[in-house]
Amino acid sequence: MRHNNPLLYLAAAAGMVLVLGLSIQAAVLRGRENAGTADQNKAPVSSQAGEEETGETGGFQIAQTPGIDDGLREDKNVYNQDDPDSIVYFYVTVRYGSEARGTNHTLDQVNNAVRFEDETHVDTEVYADALVQVGDEIGPQPGMLGYGETESNATIRIRGNSSSLLPQKSYKLSLNDEAGLWRGQSNIALNKHAFDATRIRNKLYFDLAKNLSDVPSIRTQFVRLFVKDETSGSTQFVDYGLYTQAEVPTKKYLSNHGLDRAGYLYKAINFNFETNDLIKNYDDPAFDEKAMETVISCRGRQDNSRLMEMIAALNDTSNDIDDIIDTYFDRDNYMQWLAFNLLMGNRDTTMQNYFLYSPLNGSKFYFVPWDGDTSLMRTEYQMEGEEAIADWEWGIGNYWGVLLHQRFLRKAGNRADLEQVVEEMHAWLNKETVDQMAAGYYETVAPYIYSMPDYLYLQHTRSEVEYILSKLGDEVEENYRNFKDSLTDPMPFWLYAAEDDGASVTLNWEAAYDFEGLPFTYRILVSRYPDMRSPLVDQAGLVTTSLTVPRSALGSGEFYWKVVATRSDGVTVDPMNQTIVNDESYPGIYNFDLP
Repeated sequence: MRHNNPLLYLAAAAGMVLVLGLSIQAAVLRGRENAGTADQNKAPVSSQAGEEETGETGGFQIAQTPGIDDGLREDKNVYNQDDPDSIVYFYVTVRYGSEARGTNHTLDQVNNAVRFEDETHVDTEVYADALVQVGDEIGPQPGMLGYGETESNATIRIRGNSSSLLPQKSYKLSLNDEAGLWRGQSNIALNKHAFDATRIRNKLYFDLAKNLSDVPSIRTQFVRLFVKDETSGSTQFVDYGLYTQAEVPTKKYLSNHGLDRAGYLYKAINFNFETNDLIKNYDDPAFDEKAMETVISCRGRQDNSRLMEMIAALNDTSNDIDDIIDTYFDRDNYMQWLAFNLLMGNRDTTMQNYFLYSPLNGSKFYFVPWDGDTSLMRTEYQMEGEEAIADWEWGIGNYWGVLLHQRFLRKAGNRADLEQVVEEMHAWLNKETVDQMAAGYYETVAPYIYSMPDYLYLQHTRSEVEYILSKLGDEVEENYRNFKDSLTDPMPFWLYAAEDDGASVTLNWEAAYDFEGLPFTYRILVSRYPDMRSPLVDQAGLVTTSLTVPRSALGSGEFYWKVVATRSDGVTVDPMNQTIVNDESYPGIYNFDLP
């Protein structure tokens, strides 16, 4: 049922204009010719993008076939049946399985598996058996997955990191081989998005990404989940509320999107493109797959040679970064992925929340987005007052701490290319687009987020949710302005570990960076408190990146310190370090202990 609400306005004419506008702008992106450092020899994209080169043979027009490294060429037809206004109903019966399969657990044990501890992911997976069925609001329906079946056809576990600590869980359903597929998928991720008051951000993020010509997206679907927990003796389905199903990048995902299922696929976990001893090849006697998965996880062909070759080339600073990009990456894919996340304010995409894909017989890696939870979150962060965000995180400075991005952004020509992509993207990814799409999605989810069981855990009033929704489009515009400003801002820097020789403590830090080469001076503060009150050391005007402090000036215990870099024109920038004390974040602060 539709509701009369100022936010819920998606007139048919406006919707048609929006769709047409997105299609036109996507075509512009597909046809864009890179300036400056772009690969001038890149072949035209496929006929799917609407631009062909043809030759005559016997009177027939034949499209010229692009080379394997001449663009991603995702099959956009995979999104044809997506309907953001629809709700799919999942009915999941949870059962105690067998010890041999590792599914001998109750639903309570599954829900209480620890997957996040001390601010880090814990590799804990507790499974139970499940019968997964799909239907409508009445129940499982003929012709749909699992209808009429009585035996378990899947396993169930919780998914997510910090969200796994919350009362409402997100789940991963893994269908057995004999169960068949649901929309071409065997791994079904059902996300509760408890940290998102609107419950629409992830779907909005991926549906907008579908308009990118050189970046693949993720199919999503609003879902209502009903669970019958036979492990506790239940005989009835219980309403678990609204979820968002998100397609998981796997070999099946590659096949469904017209990509190479035999190719390379990696999920970034804590990956900064730097040389890492944990990344070895599978035939190396010292290879430890579990150890490597703390950095990057292999989800495709089990051969790390191409990944290792790319990392080695990137870390060799004698190699020109443009040669690196054009050899190991697709420039259009990379810049569109970067521009999209900048406009969406999806800051948590530096060392995680993306995949890298490379076709088996190609040579280039392509970025695949994953997880848009933190996109367009500025208003909600401010309302909750839970997370302090440094100014440099709203722009290209957010990516400065990752080797690939830093080397790319140091070049003026690359920054100009990225700015051009952002400008073209902003023509359709803007306040009007986001506000219209968000209003339509809200109309779909509102009946469920304000009903039990979700209403109990919403943590916001309806007026607060609607205020957050009303600001989503404004956030895109603010992100756009922040990006433009960041092109002339100083870049952040790292504080290094303190060096204690018993008589003194030496504090070192990285030099701040300015694109025009303007000089900096530094102010250093040391305190016993993370908010830097009552500083024991407060010294400004430093032109070096090191300060030695006598132990007698400090004593023993835990200390906090920060450095503020001031450019010659008075503009300041803070370090990239962050310290968390009693669940409160302190950007730009580092700590050390003295016995």
